[in-house]
Amino acid sequence: MELENIVANTVYLKAREAADGDGKRKGRSRKWKSLMKFSEAAEVQIFKKEFPELNYDEVVSKSPIGRLLFTDYCNETEELRCCNKFLNDVDNYEKLAPEEQRLNLAQKIYQQCLCDEAESRLPDHLIDHEKVKEVEDKLLGESPRYIYSQIASTVRDYLSGDPFAKYVESKYFTRQLQWKQLEKKPIGKHTFRHYRVLGKGGFGEVCATQSRASGKMYAEKKLNKKRIKKEKSTDCDSALIPL
Repeated sequence: MELENIVANTVYLKAREAADGDGKRKGRSRKWKSLMKFSEAAEVQIFKKEFPELNYDEVVSKSPIGRLLFTDYCNETEELRCCNKFLNDVDNYEKLAPEEQRLNLAQKIYQQCLCDEAESRLPDHLIDHEKVKEVEDKLLGESPRYIYSQIASTVRDYLSGDPFAKYVESKYFTRQLQWKQLEKKPIGKHTFRHYRVLGKGGFGEVCATQSRASGKMYAEKKLNKKRIKKEKSTDCDSALIPL
């Protein structure tokens, strides 16, 4: 049993090293290119219907890949780059900033995006000087979490208009649809390599796995359907991987 544990740990650590290393394959299968192959642009247009609505909120705000690709699109134009940077900075400030760092981060956003000498200053047509003055006054005291909400709303309305309409016609949105198509590919037990067990619970176990396509490591939870149904617990049905 001890020898089995040593072997399992050794194989697991080598997989981690391959995933984190600089090698060409990084733990990916020899067939990873076919697993991650994108369809042609014309073939993925049908995946537009996968979005509840084809608008900024659904395509960009609620989609991590959409946000990254929209950022790449905006970086091609200085005005759009400044607008998108401001929204991303405000979003991170509102959702992630710890209490003790909030004032410093709020001041940093002001210095980078709103003051006259800012490197990434918002376009003049989006700056309401009265709202900026309110921000300046609040920065003198305790900085509330939503200090930039009104300005951010104006910038978001601007980006969701003509810039978003042009994004939908760009190569970046086509790439987003290609990723959407990849998401629809079925995932089974052969999608991952399985390594050592990390822990066990009442309904199953958690083991270390590695994606054959990307080489990235994951913790995979395996649940015993028969055991769960016997205990009349169906909360996790959608995530079940039978043993």
